[in-house]
Amino acid sequence: AANSANEWGLVREKRALLLNNSDWTQLEDVPLTTEKKESWRTYRQSLRDITTQANPATVSWPTQPE
Repeated sequence: AANSANEWGLVREKRALLLNNSDWTQLEDVPLTTEKKESWRTYRQSLRDITTQANPATVSWPTQPE
């Protein structure tokens, strides 16, 4: 159980980094089309939902939009 908690901790760290690196995509004045902004919004929600997966060792990470 301790190992699993540690693995989830690592997953959360990576998720936080990815979310932080994509924060700019949600700003009001970002030069993205509505479709691109929505793609990023979906990606970011997938990152937030990552801990609903069963096993931290086999997390399926979403693909970052172009």
